Amino acid sequence: NVPPATAGLLLFAGGLVVGFGAPLLAGLTSRSDRRMLLAAAALIYAVGHALAAFAPEFWSLLAIRTVSMIAAALFTPQAAATVGLIVPPEKRSQAIAFIFIGWSMASVVGIPLGSLLAAEIGWRGTFLAMAALSAIACAGVWLSLKPGLRVAPLQFSSWISVFRNPLLLCIMVVTLLSMSGQFTIVSYLAPTLRKAFGASSGEIAAMFAVFGVAGVAGNYLATRAVGWFGVDLAVLASLLSLVIGVGLLGLFFGSYHWAIVAGIVWGLGSFSSNSLQQSRLVAVAPALAAATVALNTSAVYLGQSVGAAAGGFVIADGITVDIAWTATAFLVFATMISIAASRLARRAIAA
Repeated sequence: NVPPATAGLLLFAGGLVVGFGAPLLAGLTSRSDRRMLLAAAALIYAVGHALAAFAPEFWSLLAIRTVSMIAAALFTPQAAATVGLIVPPEKRSQAIAFIFIGWSMASVVGIPLGSLLAAEIGWRGTFLAMAALSAIACAGVWLSLKPGLRVAPLQFSSWISVFRNPLLLCIMVVTLLSMSGQFTIVSYLAPTLRKAFGASSGEIAAMFAVFGVAGVAGNYLATRAVGWFGVDLAVLASLLSLVIGVGLLGLFFGSYHWAIVAGIVWGLGSFSSNSLQQSRLVAVAPALAAATVALNTSAVYLGQSVGAAAGGFVIADGITVDIAWTATAFLVFATMISIAASRLARRAIAA
């Protein structure tokens, strides 16, 4: 009985925690053993979601979920940084892009499964399932990583260097805007499909599954595209896929079959855009990778918060096609700034 705009606060608050927490925690934990750090983050996530399953009402759930997202602020950027320690330097960009296939697979399996479980066993049972899977992830990290893996400690000068670099800042603004556009509608995709498209629970789960499979395919193609065309063109292709996909959803708003088509096109750029942005940052400034990966993760989750807030504002008086056009506007701006960043990079190389 919680309105969709209120439920969106779960994404908004969680996004703020990760957005501001990722760079701060990256600095505070830069001297920590990667095995211990990643396993601890997964354990916090498991305990947090187990507690969330027993929340008595929405606001306590919001508080528990917000604290639990500290684990995401730790895990996501540090997993990307850790993979850079276990591959040769020349394969680092591809490895960082490849690791985000795990994120894509989580969406392929987790989002439709969560939608179905919520319909069958309720949200409490679904949170318990998430806690169990997070505990398995904790054990997997502990057993698979060797002890003693450490990144170079982040110096304050690294953060200053990032914020003084207009190219790096442009790239991170692209991440912020592209994620804002996606989460404007992703945050409320289930109620949008249910109320405006007349979709059943099974059809909603199918939409998420199609979107996720397209996302995995797009991420796989992205790892190849970097080698074929270079990272700037690969990013542009992924952003255009987002613009076209979400635009199709707006043009044919209310048609479930067209929503599936839009989901495929949108999905091809969804996860790949983020992994390519990570690779782009590493390619521009390899020495600042630990800082830029953390800040780009912040941009991802701050974009999630901005999108959740924007979508909630748009649907406050009812779900209309305006939610799709608002999302498209964010994505168009992201594409324009990405093109400007590519030109800036070419000028820097020429200089």
